[in-house]
Amino acid sequence: MPESDAPLARSLRAAGFRGALEPEVPLAPLTTWRIGGPAELLATPRDDEDAILAVRWAIDAGVRWRVLGNGSNLLVRDGGVRGLVLRVRKVLDRVVIEDDRIRAGAGHLLPSLASAAAAAGLAGLEFGSGVPGTVGGAVLMNAGWHRYEIGRFVEHVTYLEPDGALREVEGRDAAFAYRRSRFRGRGGLVLGVRLALERDDPRAIRERIDGFVESRRRSQPTQLPSCGSVFLKPPGDFAGRLIDAAGLKGLRVGGIEVSRLHANFFVNVGGGSARDVLELVERVEADVQARFGVRLEREFEVW
Repeated sequence: MPESDAPLARSLRAAGFRGALEPEVPLAPLTTWRIGGPAELLATPRDDEDAILAVRWAIDAGVRWRVLGNGSNLLVRDGGVRGLVLRVRKVLDRVVIEDDRIRAGAGHLLPSLASAAAAAGLAGLEFGSGVPGTVGGAVLMNAGWHRYEIGRFVEHVTYLEPDGALREVEGRDAAFAYRRSRFRGRGGLVLGVRLALERDDPRAIRERIDGFVESRRRSQPTQLPSCGSVFLKPPGDFAGRLIDAAGLKGLRVGGIEVSRLHANFFVNVGGGSARDVLELVERVEADVQARFGVRLEREFEVW
């Protein structure tokens, strides 16, 4: 649909938005699960000011708005979403290195940031080399792998509140916990972050990055579309172990299958739908609950 024929696009453009506006764009290609119907309006801002303008326009116009990064940890329903989807991947992606600090925009990809830090001799983000998300998403959910988490290094976050107010939040006030932060679930927008890292030999950092990448390649189904981990880690256990122990590897609904390599990854083997995902997730939850008395908690977000 041409921008001129879409009321939301015309209104946002008239408000001064300078970036790209695409009405009724399918979101499946923009998610790592490769699933999802269209967004009523997909907006790609040119910079922070453009993003802030779009959010404040949506608030004033009473239009629901969402933020799309790399599309991991996300399931978009087959019917799509109404309102505004603000895409920040590779747009709000500035990176500035100052001594042992890095300032990074929300749209910068975390693996790319890990590589930039390594080249500068800054350690701490090696675990992020295999995390398929943006910096903003990583901060939002305190992304990590095993004992490593980004929250440990966050010194400062620039955050746009759900009401459009711009805040500067210190890392110590961000309430980072396992896959949690004060920002997650509030509906705001992480615009950028300042990280305090540690000096090390770039070659040693690169070796650790290569180790993380190889470990993920061996243990996770990286060749097929997925959202990443489907469930959070239950206290004292692992969701993948429980699903495997329940004999559910290979269980399939439509085009979505419990990975035979890692049971906490549900892969799109071809033509999978959001309906398939939700049915499979519910079946796995019910089976694990019945067999082990453990209630699995979903890690992904549903639009």
